[in-house]
Amino acid sequence: MADLPPPRKTILIVDDELSIRSALAELLEDEGYPVAVVRTGQEAIQYLEQHPLPPCLILLDMMMPEMTGLEFRRYQQEHPPLADIPVVAMSANLHLAQAAQVLGVTDYLQKPFDLPTLMAAVVRNCG
Repeated sequence: MADLPPPRKTILIVDDELSIRSALAELLEDEGYPVAVVRTGQEAIQYLEQHPLPPCLILLDMMMPEMTGLEFRRYQQEHPPLADIPVVAMSANLHLAQAAQVLGVTDYLQKPFDLPTLMAAVVRNCG
């Protein structure tokens, strides 16, 4: 009997735009990745605190109400159990490349992004 591969860890999508959350979730689920979606940075923190198995990746929108992606990332970096979770920053901001260096994120995606670029970032972090 062949060994089954281990189950894939979840990808956490953090974006305030319903259309983006839905499209990303559908795309990643079609590729076989389990996903969780939240609307704000604060909801992401609540999700991470309630789920002991960390996601393999956080897709993080940088421009959100209540708690921006920058504020979430700072919180994440200050909390050791969360600090090692890879983050891909997403934004339409033209200065995202510079912001990504400051944030110390794994990667960044300029909105609108293409499918191959997204999937390359996912595969690098989640297999």
